[in-house]
Amino acid sequence: MKKGMLSLVLFVFSFNLFAASVVSDSILNQRIAILKLISNLQINNPIEVLDGSFPSYRKYYFSSKLKQEDNVFFTSLVLFNIGQFSSQMHPDELSIIERAKSNALIYINRFKNQNNYLTYNFWPRNPPQIFPNGGWLNLFNKRAALADDIDDGAITLLALGTNDSIAKAMQSTFGAYRVGLVKPNRSFYKAYQDRPVYSTWLGTKMPKDVDLSVLTNVLLMHTKAKIPLNATDTASLDLIVDLVKSNKHLTDPTYVSQHYANSSTILYHVARLAYYSDYPALMALKPVLLEQALELSKQARFPLEQLLLNTSILRLGGKIEFPIDVNEASLKVNNYPYFIANIASVLNNPFKRIVNRSNVVRFDYYSYAFNLSLMFENLMLRGE
Repeated sequence: MKKGMLSLVLFVFSFNLFAASVVSDSILNQRIAILKLISNLQINNPIEVLDGSFPSYRKYYFSSKLKQEDNVFFTSLVLFNIGQFSSQMHPDELSIIERAKSNALIYINRFKNQNNYLTYNFWPRNPPQIFPNGGWLNLFNKRAALADDIDDGAITLLALGTNDSIAKAMQSTFGAYRVGLVKPNRSFYKAYQDRPVYSTWLGTKMPKDVDLSVLTNVLLMHTKAKIPLNATDTASLDLIVDLVKSNKHLTDPTYVSQHYANSSTILYHVARLAYYSDYPALMALKPVLLEQALELSKQARFPLEQLLLNTSILRLGGKIEFPIDVNEASLKVNNYPYFIANIASVLNNPFKRIVNRSNVVRFDYYSYAFNLSLMFENLMLRGE
């Protein structure tokens, strides 16, 4: 009898191991399939200057026409999203990711500042460009070229691999343009405008611009690089905490984070930083952020929005099934912009608030490769 029971237990145990192996293989195959889709998008660019990039598009807010973009932003984000869990990956996944990174290096270099060889621009620097394929707008490529910015600098370093010495150099460069140096901040809430935090633009002619989501990306880069946080980092973390406590990311998303502009996207940024950070004041907000993410997920209408919130819930320690409306096909639909270019962001108040609300100078950005990289990120977080 005992021998029979032992045999039964061994059989059940062996069957469960087999079943777990099958599930694991199924998830792995799904992840590899997503990576191959992303990889194919990178190598099938129709324009030579875009070789090595992951395609992205922009749309004027009051139009339905998509225009091909040429920016470092989405290519760097894709590389970071698929590479951040490299220590947990199968060799087949790693080989795809390393090949994608290698293919992107020449492309990314077009956006690097050739004077300091450190910072990056959203659009190509060599030569300077604004709104690629923008028709008459491109007559102003040199005159209206944007300054380098801390968002693209942080994201690109995260994509290429966080190096502590480069991160420290970036930290110093970013800090040289912080709020309170050179000029005051006249484009943010009066209650917070004197905080000595990072300003988005790395240029003395640009107005001070504070964006909650951008701050999380810079702090994420510093955290991943394991460099000591300085006074500007701490001030920026405290501002993030105070803005979240006052629910600005829910009640005023287009103002508190004009470059991302949607509550679900902002929450995704904060949740990602909280996942990697150990800053006590931010950690204390995780239960509140989780509750907010769960509530927003009940109202989310778009597959990409659902995916961002689903991933945020996982980041914050919650448990939730993968959203049923999210798949490779639904993520192709361009109905929820992850990034927004709003020329109002370079204005001071009160003009910023007025123009921002009108959406008259707003462009929405989309990238299928990026959307797929978010799906891959979600599956990796599930640890399956």
